[in-house]
Amino acid sequence: MNQTRNRLSTIWNHFQTSLFPWLKEERGELTEKHQQLVEVLEMSQIDAHIPYVGLVPGRPMKNRCAIARAFVAKAVYNMPTTEILMDRLKSDSRLC
Repeated sequence: MNQTRNRLSTIWNHFQTSLFPWLKEERGELTEKHQQLVEVLEMSQIDAHIPYVGLVPGRPMKNRCAIARAFVAKAVYNMPTTEILMDRLKSDSRLC
């Protein structure tokens, strides 16, 4: 239990001292929901769980990691439809 607490403390310290200030400088002020999304994405490391398919014949593949991150954002922001998610991604540059 103590090891878990130490690891979480290290991660939270990284958020506060490195990640959030850098994001604020790059993308501007972050809302509480933006910060929550960053925390979820950073903790889940979702990119590591998306398999690389490589070059295959047929229709070009979209970036599966970006699609997965978008659906995580949909859940964090509690968006009821994918259409709302797509509109939000077009209008909120901090989500891209």
